Amino acid sequence: MTDSTEEPTRPDRAVEAGRGALFIGFAKAFFMVAGFLQRVLLARVVSPAEYGAFSVVNNAVSTVNNTMVQGTIQSVSKFTAEDDARAGAVQRAGLKMQAVLGLAVAAIFLLAAPVISRFVKAPEHVSLFRLVAAIPLVYAFYAVYVGTANGLRKFRLQASFDVGFSCAKTVLLLLGAVIGRTLGHSVAGAFVGFVAAAVIILLVAARTVGKRAEQNFPALRLVTFMGGVVVYTLLINLALNYDLLLLRRFAGAAAPGATADALAGAYEAVRNLALLPYQALLVVTFVVFPLVSRATFAEDREATASYIRQTFRYALILGVALAVALAARPAALLGILYPKAYGIGAQALPILAGGIVALALLSIAGSIVTASGRPHVAIVLVALTLAVGSGAAFALVPGREPGAPMLAAAALATTLGMLAGLVGAVFYLWRRFAALPPLLSLLRVCAAAGVATALARVIPGQGKVAGLAATVLAGVVFAVMLLLLREFGKTDREKFAKILKLGGRR
Repeated sequence: MTDSTEEPTRPDRAVEAGRGALFIGFAKAFFMVAGFLQRVLLARVVSPAEYGAFSVVNNAVSTVNNTMVQGTIQSVSKFTAEDDARAGAVQRAGLKMQAVLGLAVAAIFLLAAPVISRFVKAPEHVSLFRLVAAIPLVYAFYAVYVGTANGLRKFRLQASFDVGFSCAKTVLLLLGAVIGRTLGHSVAGAFVGFVAAAVIILLVAARTVGKRAEQNFPALRLVTFMGGVVVYTLLINLALNYDLLLLRRFAGAAAPGATADALAGAYEAVRNLALLPYQALLVVTFVVFPLVSRATFAEDREATASYIRQTFRYALILGVALAVALAARPAALLGILYPKAYGIGAQALPILAGGIVALALLSIAGSIVTASGRPHVAIVLVALTLAVGSGAAFALVPGREPGAPMLAAAALATTLGMLAGLVGAVFYLWRRFAALPPLLSLLRVCAAAGVATALARVIPGQGKVAGLAATVLAGVVFAVMLLLLREFGKTDREKFAKILKLGGRR
């Protein structure tokens, strides 16, 4: 590789950005699919109660861990990308920052384990909460190296980290659970495998991306920038995880520990499926952010309003299509992927799937609002979601029978919170940009979803094969209804044909 002081041309940057999006997009998709399969397979290795215990502890640490990782990657990447020559200095500053911050977060999690356990009414899991304190510590340092790779635009290398870690985590986590089961500690074994995978990828990243510092860079600049990113990221991660923790609290107050863990495991199985629309629509935020940023910077109100309307319309169609597939035959879908005991969550799945679509649209709205230069508004919208959802959970879930009724009540409470946040976001977009998601499109999509779901429910047969056939039919009917209602018309088909044609030329 030769050094060059010449600035890349615009076409070079476009190609670089396109390849970066391709590599990172593939890696993120692989990461999500691997995570989905990992949880499905784990549910077949351990009992429902053990799966619930793992899920509760994992969700608690993930809320903290994901926040710190995302903030660190963005901070290190930003200052590295500004000047490649100081990549080593920024990396060293990041490692210094994490030597304090990472250790502090791990120590807090370690010391707070009894408090967290009492909150979720699971005092028997204190040792598990202490064990996972190692995860944010290892991830803290790993995120610095990923941020360096991203800032240096080594997207293929960054993608290889994601893919490699996904594979290592899946294998070692499941292997740890199997070995732990022979010792009577399957959940602890799974987390030991998780930690081992994190340590391995950290060592690989350090050896691959480690840089020597030729200059100094103040770690305080990283901390200051990261502080602005953390609040919104933390709230989003809470919105994705808080409902399981609250459910475990209410179940633990109403039933023995093993029963409460089993209910949490059943709810996590529902969440694993219901989150698919959110994960699928994440890519939309990456596309719309630069478009809105450019349009608002140029004060192009008409272009901004157009981006908002079209983004919401296509996201609504895709999100509801996935929700229809989940709602058509939820019992059969759960029966295909999970052991029979998890079927208790069938009633909750369609409810939560609808809520997750609302959260996905809220996330897109948050990206639009942030891109327009008002991140504090996005923070308020997610805080509204958490406040309404938590309040509804305390009002609706306690007192319900520990079983399907409690799971359905928890899903309903979460959905109400997500709908509240989405309504607030739509109202703000209307006031700020005079742009609303097309009302007629909303009515058509909901009508198509209603017909498709109803038809899938009345088809005879309750087995897995019949359920899978009904699910496929629901998707086909949904698509046909969109065509008949002229929601997905000639212009839309031409746009997608052009995209596919361009993709084929590459």
